[in-house]
Amino acid sequence: MNSLPTTLQSQEVSSWEEVENKIQQEISWLKEKLETFFEKEDQAPITCKDCILRNIAILIVSSKIQASEIKKDLSLNSFWNGKISTGKHNIRHGSDWHREKMQEIKGHFLAEGYEVAREPTLSYGRADLGIYKEGMLDLFIEVGTVSLFKLWQNLETTEKAIFLIVPNNEQLVEFIKT
Repeated sequence: MNSLPTTLQSQEVSSWEEVENKIQQEISWLKEKLETFFEKEDQAPITCKDCILRNIAILIVSSKIQASEIKKDLSLNSFWNGKISTGKHNIRHGSDWHREKMQEIKGHFLAEGYEVAREPTLSYGRADLGIYKEGMLDLFIEVGTVSLFKLWQNLETTEKAIFLIVPNNEQLVEFIKT
């Protein structure tokens, strides 16, 4: 039986360890940044939260998606321009903060000339808001908690889109798939 030279074997182990360390770092980052509905994804076909986080982390490490945190500058009151969307189609689900934040985000994008859809259908499930403009990537926004399984499935299956998670008033988590 032929074996690999010792130097090549150690390079492979080192490379595998580097990749695994990067995956573990991304899992830790995702756990810190994303707020989920439950400890376990009971409503999803895959209920293992750590397994789903690992799959999202692999997408990041393999550069299939870009992930970043956007922190609100201390000089800003909000990420959004302060215009509140009103009208007969007010948002009726979620907590008061969730509804108000969705109205604020909707108003911001309408004022910027975007088309805004409430609860657009995705490959798997629905987003809170869909933001559209000719020549721009589609933007799907989740306000507050997120289903990790839904996020993973949509990151896997949707082409050329941005998924923006708004966990609170101070930060955003952005996933870009180009």
